[in-house]
Amino acid sequence: AGSRLGLSSPQSLEPLGAKVAMATPGLRSSRAWLCGTFLLVACSRASGEVSKEVVEHVKCLACNLAVEEATRHAEESKAKDEDTLADLVDGLCTIKKTEGKWTAQHDIVRKGPEAPLTLEKMDGIGLCKSECLALQRACAATMKNKEETMVELLMSGKGPAEIKKKVCKKVCAKKLPKLIEWHDEPYRQRDPKEVEAEERVEKMRAETGQNFKMWSRDEIASMSQADIELEAAKDALGAQRREAKLAREAEETGPKVASEL
Repeated sequence: AGSRLGLSSPQSLEPLGAKVAMATPGLRSSRAWLCGTFLLVACSRASGEVSKEVVEHVKCLACNLAVEEATRHAEESKAKDEDTLADLVDGLCTIKKTEGKWTAQHDIVRKGPEAPLTLEKMDGIGLCKSECLALQRACAATMKNKEETMVELLMSGKGPAEIKKKVCKKVCAKKLPKLIEWHDEPYRQRDPKEVEAEERVEKMRAETGQNFKMWSRDEIASMSQADIELEAAKDALGAQRREAKLAREAEETGPKVASEL
């Protein structure tokens, strides 16, 4: 079981225990569990239907942007080793990773009934709805079975133009199906504080190895004393399991090191 994080307004980053204990006096006895969590931001994402035709029409655009993002992040991080670059490539098509947030930074637009779909760079990070999901799926489809090629080209220091020729040429030359129906989805920017809070959670996951469950304010308010105690027990059990796993790994590694010496 992972730790639970409560969700509140972007301004609320105070200990969850203090907030709930004040609002619900009967829960003070379980404050020890609650104080270990924080009020973070609700990341509201409404998943809409994703048109397969739209995915096909944005594959070339998604591939080119993914390559540009990969080279940019590789240059900024100065990453050269294979593992780091492989992780970078793996994160290109998901908004859960920094490398993939571009999928929520672009709006898919069509400037006329017969015009092709294009992408417009927007301010900030948008809510990931159907257009964002279409970009993610298009990206994943174009990167499939090309991950190793991407990593090799990045390791060799190739620029975006050359990588696009290797990775995106085929998909960009493909004949597109007729786009019969197109419903434009308004781009809605997320609150920057929400994005910041979400990134904090991801950083905590990376640093601690724990999985965090995020609670909404309504869920927190509706929790009974029994609910709090149950969640505290789950967290305690999860911590014990992690400690036991580390202890087993230490025991297994110890003798091996000694024998090698």
